[in-house]
This record gives sequence, C-alpha cells and structure tokens, in this order.
Amino acid sequence: MEIFAFILSLACVLLNAYGKILTWPLAIASSSAYAYVFFNSQLFGDAALQFVFIGLAIYAWITWYKKDLCHEPNHPSFSRIPANSISQSAIAWLVMFLIIQYVLQNYTSSDVPNIDAFLTAGSLLATYMSAQKWLENWLLWAFVDLLYIGLYVYKDLYLTALLYGLLIALCLLGWRHWSNQMKVEAS
Repeated sequence: MEIFAFILSLACVLLNAYGKILTWPLAIASSSAYAYVFFNSQLFGDAALQFVFIGLAIYAWITWYKKDLCHEPNHPSFSRIPANSISQSAIAWLVMFLIIQYVLQNYTSSDVPNIDAFLTAGSLLATYMSAQKWLENWLLWAFVDLLYIGLYVYKDLYLTALLYGLLIALCLLGWRHWSNQMKVEAS
C-alpha cells in the first residue's frame, strides 16, 4: 500500500506544481492510501490528517474550479499571501498544534506526539494555502517535508521518506512554475 500511496502522491504534487486541477482527485486517492499506511505505523496524527486532507482536497477542487471559471486577465490565478494572513496563519498553526498535541498525548498511543502534531498542523496550513493558490505554500511545504523525512526514517517508512525528499524538489518546481505564471499574468 505504501508503494501505491507513494506513486499517487508524486503524481498529485507534480500536477499541483503545474497548477492542474486534476491534482485534487489524486490528492483524495493518495490521502486515502496514506491514511491506511500511517494508521498501521501508529502515526495517528498523520493518519487523521489524511481525512482532513480529503476534505481540504474537495474544498480546493471546488475553489480552483471556481477560480478557473472566473479567471479574468486582471485577476491572476496565483498570488502571494496577503500580509494580514501571515500572522493569522502563524496563530492558526500554533492553535492547531496545541489541539492536535493534546489529542495525541491523551487519546492515542503515539510515541511521537509533539513532532506529529507540529507537522500535522503545518501540513493543514500548507494545504489551505495551496487551495488559495498562494505562492508561499511551496515554502511551507518544503519546510514541513524536510522535517517529515526524519520522522519517516525514525518510523522505518523509508519509501515515504524518499517520497518527501522528492516532494521537496517538486516544491522548488512548483515555486518556479507558479512564480513564472504570476509574472506572465502580470505583464
């Protein structure tokens, strides 16, 4: 199952890097597969996160579809995060971390509740930012993915650790493609 989830996740992020709406149905499929993998590895925060990802993928799919329908030359498809959303995002990450950490410490047998909660909250925020088509989602994903590599090696999920290394490279590709698209649309 990890191999299947690996392939779906790579395809999903590659399509996202190119701004293709098909990324979201693949996100639903890959999240479903990884929910199974993570639950079996006792990464309960990551397993639960996959169900939230499914919900966010549905939201993003609808959001991207609406933005694509309403796309006008003076309204770029990708944008930078609004200044007032930066502090709100940091606060949201902290609040989500504290809630998830509490749940993992008190209601699961997780042996890594702190890092699991931190990365789960960061992943939720990065997914929301991607749904909004904010360029900076790629920076947050690269940071979170780097930390996930260490967690997955610790949990003996070597293929998934490799995936997250590849995802960092795709973050760079996504950043470049979205930045270039923003420049083209601005001119």
